[in-house]
Amino acid sequence: ALVMSVLGISLFMFKIEDTIYCPGVIVPEHTFEIVGHIDAHVKKFNHRMGDDVKKGDILAELDSRSYESDAIALESAVRELEAELEVKKVELEILKKEPLPKDLWFSGTNVQERKKLAAVTRDRMERSRKLQLVSAISKAEYEKIELEAIQREADLARAEENLRRVQSGLGPKYIEKAKRDIELVAAKIRGKKAELEFLRKRIAECRIVAPADGRIVRLQCKDTWYVARGKVAAVIASGSKVRAIAKISPTVIRKVKPGQHVRVTSDVYNKYQYGNFNGVIKWIGDIPLNSETGGQILYPAEVELDPEGYVLKYGSGVELAIITGKQPAIYALLNMSDEDFQEIRRKRAAHRKAAAENLDLNELKNQK
Repeated sequence: ALVMSVLGISLFMFKIEDTIYCPGVIVPEHTFEIVGHIDAHVKKFNHRMGDDVKKGDILAELDSRSYESDAIALESAVRELEAELEVKKVELEILKKEPLPKDLWFSGTNVQERKKLAAVTRDRMERSRKLQLVSAISKAEYEKIELEAIQREADLARAEENLRRVQSGLGPKYIEKAKRDIELVAAKIRGKKAELEFLRKRIAECRIVAPADGRIVRLQCKDTWYVARGKVAAVIASGSKVRAIAKISPTVIRKVKPGQHVRVTSDVYNKYQYGNFNGVIKWIGDIPLNSETGGQILYPAEVELDPEGYVLKYGSGVELAIITGKQPAIYALLNMSDEDFQEIRRKRAAHRKAAAENLDLNELKNQK
């Protein structure tokens, strides 16, 4: 009994280092996924997976021949429209000086002339009609004169209509139409240039460009030689810091806090030869990782590592020992933290207080 008592007391008196062990993986500080903007075949690869690249380096070139041919056709159309626009501008300047077409320049004179000719023709037709009645001329001659009279009347009607159009302000209407023609051609040019700019952007997108300095860790289009719109074509790892993502069980995740020290063992470097690497907890995730082990729930925690000059390969595995603090041995055996015991003490104190209050209340009732 004495031994058990001493053992029980020692479990509360002696403090040990509470450590959580979990697996993890080395990840870069920043990860850039380059997504394809168009569907296209790869024409040329300038880099391969594992290469270090600089921001702006072209990783691969895509087939842009269809866009380039359309751009050439649009450039030709723009040049033609610009030439047409210049012609329209010259025509407008001419119309401002003389807005009417040449056949309407002498509309008033033409009407007077047509009236006189029509009057002469009417007189001639009247005389011919009388002569034809007395058989002085043939019927064929009379019909010829009659047709001439009809033509003269039609010419007079056209001349009067032209005069009416001139007097109604036809000149300003011609000028207004010329201005609208210029606006129409200018609008067509703007539309073609917008299409051309869109095609140039498409041509520029026919390249996979590095968004930052880093290393190519994935190049999905290398095997298929094809880039699909909206799909990841390449992944670049960037940044000077080395991180690990710890995969922590939900039964102990509550003990993990930012700032806690971490000992890290790398699969790349034998711990008996190279020892452990040091790290610090930076962030704890609230959403579990996508499990690849069939239903196991694990929470992520970001650990910033000090590689001590060694190269920790991206994607390589690590074993992490997260030191959550020192506490009585009984805490560690029961998988409980200081917060857990504080909560238990708080609940017990509240229970004792409530019991005492009920006892006092019962005594007051009995006294009455």
